[in-house]
Amino acid sequence: MNICGCGIDERQRLAYRLLPGEEDAWLERKAAQIHWSRLSARHKPVQASIVLLHGAASNASRWEEFIETTPLKEHFDIIRLDLRGHASSLDSQKATIKEWCADLESIFEAAGLERAIVIGHSLGAQIAMHFAARFPHRLTGLVLLDPLVDEALTKKAQAMKKRLPLLRLLESAARFCNALGIRRRLQHQDLKAMDARARRMINQGGRELEAFVRQYSSPWEDLRYIHAAAYLRDMIEAGRATPAAATIACPTLVIGASSGTYTNAKAMRRWVEKLPQGQVANVQCVHWPLTECPADVSRVIEKWIAARFDQARCA
Repeated sequence: MNICGCGIDERQRLAYRLLPGEEDAWLERKAAQIHWSRLSARHKPVQASIVLLHGAASNASRWEEFIETTPLKEHFDIIRLDLRGHASSLDSQKATIKEWCADLESIFEAAGLERAIVIGHSLGAQIAMHFAARFPHRLTGLVLLDPLVDEALTKKAQAMKKRLPLLRLLESAARFCNALGIRRRLQHQDLKAMDARARRMINQGGRELEAFVRQYSSPWEDLRYIHAAAYLRDMIEAGRATPAAATIACPTLVIGASSGTYTNAKAMRRWVEKLPQGQVANVQCVHWPLTECPADVSRVIEKWIAARFDQARCA
């Protein structure tokens, strides 16, 4: 099968590295194949499943370090995936919040999941929020890493949203070029290795820290690993309106960034207070918590999940 002009060899070249014991699978849906994988819990009974969603211009290798180090894998099945339009889940069509949510629902079906804890970063958090609003019966819990909540956006983030008409125009031009057969060869993206280099820059501080922020904010860097049309669509969908707080009914942990680059911590807390079962925690970072402070993020998530399931067992 040839999906969106991409052969099997191409998909395999761009696929993320599997961890020991992790089994991968492919979900065919709407002219695309979605690459996902599951690492089964080491001990029975399995307490629940965790589904991990990466951010814009990213892929499932974003979660490799988290899975390797978290003790959650002892008692929880862990599922991760390349979102439609990213890495090995290539797709020539527009990947929207609606389609990503439908893909995720199909993975729940394929994996035999009734419910799960969904964890998402940035664009992945946006998808997770919309999934919670559309499929509330599917969620045991929700963890949002620096979500781009409308009510908490900084002036910088608000200014970026004003560029949406230009992004849509550029996306149309990129898709026209793709239709003519103009398509770049993407590089394989190993975010674990990239993060290791980034931390060395962060630790040096000064100009190296500034260089890290520029690199991780640069669309030109991102475009080495994602097609322009898909990248622009990521930016457009990340700007979608946040679902009403009342529609996110499941227990929800929001992990905010301390710097206030894209979201304001005080405004985020006010939004979390509107959630039926919301809780907030801040970590020291700009916008890439899994790069900048992965151990802190893991501890916050693990503590919250442990508390939720200890309460459930005592109920």
